[in-house]
Amino acid sequence: MKPIHLCAALLAFAVAAPALAQPPSWTVDKAKSSVGFSGTYTGMEFKGQFEKWDAVIAFDPADLANSSAKVTFSTASAKTGDATKDDALGQEEWLNPAKFPNATFTSTQITSSGGNNYVAKGTLTLKGKSLPASLPFTLTIAGNSATMQGKTTVDRLAYEIGTESDGSGTFVSKDIAIAVELVATRQ
Repeated sequence: MKPIHLCAALLAFAVAAPALAQPPSWTVDKAKSSVGFSGTYTGMEFKGQFEKWDAVIAFDPADLANSSAKVTFSTASAKTGDATKDDALGQEEWLNPAKFPNATFTSTQITSSGGNNYVAKGTLTLKGKSLPASLPFTLTIAGNSATMQGKTTVDRLAYEIGTESDGSGTFVSKDIAIAVELVATRQ
């Protein structure tokens, strides 16, 4: 085949080939969803949540290779309901929202663990540090609606959070649980 005919054939194929479908986008109902955290302070459990956050999700259980999720949350919006803890979270040594206003989890791979169980692997960027993170989650899809629950643990010391006043985890637990609960609609 002459080069000009090969180019014409490739061009015709490219025009005629259907575009690869991408997983559908999902819009999160923030009124029914939450991104929370918990740990211990002097042995007593505390809980909090991020009041401002956003999620961009493209997901299809039949196309996990092209599925993705990105959750961005405002560090200044971390609230426990306790004024002393909330004040500490805003300080430079803890979340430092003045310098690091957002934290982000970006998936690089979503895999099935069987049934409606999945794992989103990716990168969590928090307080200027980007480290690998995994979020195991369950997902139930009914028509165009989905509910998701996921939980993981973050080592706050790896992100240099609270290392000056409690670098050994004596007062505030080293491990902080992150819980995500989402209700979303397929677009």
